[in-house]
Amino acid sequence: MMRWNTSSLARMAVCLSLMLGLLGCSGDSEPPVQTTHYEFSLEQSTLTMKDGVQLAVTYYRPTAKKSGETFPVIMEMVPYRKDDFFVLSDYGYGAYFAKRGYVVARVDVRGTGGSQGSIPKSEYSQAEISDAEQLIDQLSKKDWSNGKVGMYGISWSAFNSLMTAHRKPPALKAIIAAHGSTDLFYNDVHYIDGALHIDSYAHQIDTDNSMPQSPDYRIDETYFKNRFDQEPWIFTWLRQQQDGDFWRQESTTFKAPLEVPAYLIGGLLDGYRDFVLDVGQSSKAPVIAEIGPWNHAWPEYGVPGPNYEWRQKAVRWWDYWLKGIDNGVLDEPRWMAFMRTGHSPATDLSTIPGYWRCDQQWPSDNSTKRYYPQAAQQLSLAPTAQETAQPLLYRAGTGMAAGGWWGEQTGDMATDDSHSLVFDSAPLTEALEIMGMPQVRLRVAADAPFYQWTVRLEDVAPDGKVSLVSGASINPSQRFSRLEPTALIPGEPTTLTASIHFTTWRFQPGHRIRLAVSNAQFPMIWPSPTAGVTSLLSGNSTWLDLPVVPTRNASDQACLLPQPEVDDAAPFGETLENNGPVFESFRNEKTGDSTFTTTSDIRWTAHGNEFKSSESYRWDVNDARPAHASYQGERNNLFTINGEEIALSAKARIESDDTYFHVTFTKVLRKNGELVREKTWADHIPRRFQ
Repeated sequence: MMRWNTSSLARMAVCLSLMLGLLGCSGDSEPPVQTTHYEFSLEQSTLTMKDGVQLAVTYYRPTAKKSGETFPVIMEMVPYRKDDFFVLSDYGYGAYFAKRGYVVARVDVRGTGGSQGSIPKSEYSQAEISDAEQLIDQLSKKDWSNGKVGMYGISWSAFNSLMTAHRKPPALKAIIAAHGSTDLFYNDVHYIDGALHIDSYAHQIDTDNSMPQSPDYRIDETYFKNRFDQEPWIFTWLRQQQDGDFWRQESTTFKAPLEVPAYLIGGLLDGYRDFVLDVGQSSKAPVIAEIGPWNHAWPEYGVPGPNYEWRQKAVRWWDYWLKGIDNGVLDEPRWMAFMRTGHSPATDLSTIPGYWRCDQQWPSDNSTKRYYPQAAQQLSLAPTAQETAQPLLYRAGTGMAAGGWWGEQTGDMATDDSHSLVFDSAPLTEALEIMGMPQVRLRVAADAPFYQWTVRLEDVAPDGKVSLVSGASINPSQRFSRLEPTALIPGEPTTLTASIHFTTWRFQPGHRIRLAVSNAQFPMIWPSPTAGVTSLLSGNSTWLDLPVVPTRNASDQACLLPQPEVDDAAPFGETLENNGPVFESFRNEKTGDSTFTTTSDIRWTAHGNEFKSSESYRWDVNDARPAHASYQGERNNLFTINGEEIALSAKARIESDDTYFHVTFTKVLRKNGELVREKTWADHIPRRFQ
């Protein structure tokens, strides 16, 4: 998933700060390495697959300084339309690496953007990964290539870089992956922790995939057949509500350990951050791993900071693996994570307090500290002598304070905690630092066959303000097997376990550690259908394990972090407006109604054409009628190409009841204001433990 509006806005803010001289960098810094850069050209071309489909590629190609000079190739393959939606943001990265002696090949996935073929049936299809293998082979054989290829990217292109690396194409020598995933069912954007998540991304990608092929934007029968008339992916994802072959086909967690060297980047406010640990601890090849404090973004502009210029190390990484330069990049600390110092909740921080921890490998001096929930909202180091049931009334609208997924900055969690079971430790007498994935075990009972559970790890300051540290959701139907879900037996206790998503945090003296437990995480998780009551049974079988590491000071080590560099601006266009995304939540305690909305719009020019995209999304639920939750959204793309307007709008609505999801999706295409085509898809999809 790529949340491009958030990332683009944050990136613009960072670039502005750099130009104004406002941005600093935590820790020691090194001046940029002075090099003689290459001139480069921007070239549009295609590469032909075995089935005859031509994939569109943009080359950022260095100009040789001497006769016969060849270059390694860095490939990125995504469906995010390199000729319009991503044309401006791609340029800075293509220029950066091309100027340092690398051919950058930016490819549109088949059936998207400028590439031929039909839209794949879903993300990360076998055809897509097979195409990646063929692309690597062809790129390695170009007369300007030295025969060595790397793959890189953020989000989607991190996913397929990992997947392609597991197939070990001979010319692929190394990858760089930021914000990826190894488990498409549990750690992607459709079923977070195994529970249904309806994200605006699903609407965005289904709309954008339906746009005409660039750069001609021809509207004809081939376009209708391959793009506009293709069923939206959201139906496919809703029909796959349980783990199985569909999700595991390319999920790398179920394959042999990685054998291609990988430079991994994660963010503590990103929903995919666990992948860094998954790959870093299992890989058979060398790994460099870095996790910073930001959201779904690259380290030089991610929010919040502190930021650094990761591309300097990326060039050294590529130099080592693709040019054979022994520069010592593997002799330096290979693991770096930002230790967040506990801070007040806020949604608008540009930087947060803390320091970088650098180690040669994953810290081995960590330990586990176990806490047990008890009566009177206490979190203790010892369990209760007798198991005690604590009732929890299910309020379906609980959870909005945590936002749309386990990421982004959050405000005070007290509003969510008021509808949860909360357990607080005694005020700490000394600082406690954690780094890793906390573990939780809950002994529970319920009055209906299906609920969801959510656990949140929080920091309670002396003034009562509550900061979110991390969290996780639990789908209890998968407690015995992800592949064979089973219902709860009403009234019968059962045990649930979960890993809370990777986090770092320094709990300050005087602060309290809080475990919050609820049956809802709206709108992140689709509400379960039955209004009722569950119970948490405190005792030996209910606990929280924290991954404790020894406290350090920033001065104890040297994490060398070069300051972010200002990107080369694309000479052929500019962003005219970028508003949002704006998130709003509304809760009526008297009626039990909860609403969450997000809106955004962006406008830009490129190569003399003008583009505009706007969107609005809304999620609703009522505590007394949780089965009847709903989502509705609209995305509008207006492209003015050579003076002609192409407008594509897509509206979606998902409504649930006790047994079905009722889904409609409508596409409307207009040219110069006149209707060209309209098509609606509708289905009633049975609920299966969601």
